[in-house]
Amino acid sequence: MKPSISVICLLLCFNLCLGQRLKTPTLSPFSKISQQVGLTEVALQYSRPSGKGRVVFGGLVPYDKVWRTGANAATRITFKEIAKIGGKTIQPGEYAIYTIPRENRWTIIIHANTSLRSIAGGAYKPSNDVFRFDIIPKNNNYVETFTCQFSQVKTNSMMLDIAWENTLISIPIEVDVDKKIESQIFHFMKTPENIPHRTYFEAAQYYSNNGKDLNDALSFIESALDKSPENFRYGLLKAKILAKMNNYKDALVVIEISNKWAKNKNNANYIEQTRLFWDSLLTKK
Repeated sequence: MKPSISVICLLLCFNLCLGQRLKTPTLSPFSKISQQVGLTEVALQYSRPSGKGRVVFGGLVPYDKVWRTGANAATRITFKEIAKIGGKTIQPGEYAIYTIPRENRWTIIIHANTSLRSIAGGAYKPSNDVFRFDIIPKNNNYVETFTCQFSQVKTNSMMLDIAWENTLISIPIEVDVDKKIESQIFHFMKTPENIPHRTYFEAAQYYSNNGKDLNDALSFIESALDKSPENFRYGLLKAKILAKMNNYKDALVVIEISNKWAKNKNNANYIEQTRLFWDSLLTKK
């Protein structure tokens, strides 16, 4: 028996109605941030609830209970290389961040299961914790919408800031850059004749800016200048290294020459940069 045309029409209308879902903005919008630190990148995905006049910590978010640290689903952090978070070593991969807020101390939980949307009803298993550590919260200017951001970004470290209401949590993240740089330099130095001048400059800059041996930094920048004579950018760095070594007399000689090199090339930027550093050295004679 064939279905009648009216039955077919009813079925089509029913299926059409099922497919018509209203799209509305989520109350806690999704956000994704990432930050390069050292020679790697750290990424974070989270959802952002708002206070809306409610008491957040000790109210909307109870004290002394595990919180998914956001809304909708677990906040997830991804490391591409071995790093440290909260002083503890973490392997590359994606992890959930749970927390236990308290008035004077927060426990940060790095958790292996990233698929949980809700942690109610025993879904959260402490056995899947990678590790925990404690952070002292700070008082903060009022933040209406739950916010995570990377701050205080340095060559080998940064902070993951978590802020909501009047509370700020700053979690330290560290990466090992030195071993990677030293490994590259060791590899390059096997055939120094093949090293381009820019590589010597970059090594000198890294050593100078990161508290390494200034004698090595000076040797690197001199090698860069040997391969790229009258390079005003390299001359400026050499003068800065000499000044860090408290050798202001030689630094003045080098910066004066570098200023002339910049003028010969009519490079307004480095004419100004070398002049400003020259002036700063004159106050230290």
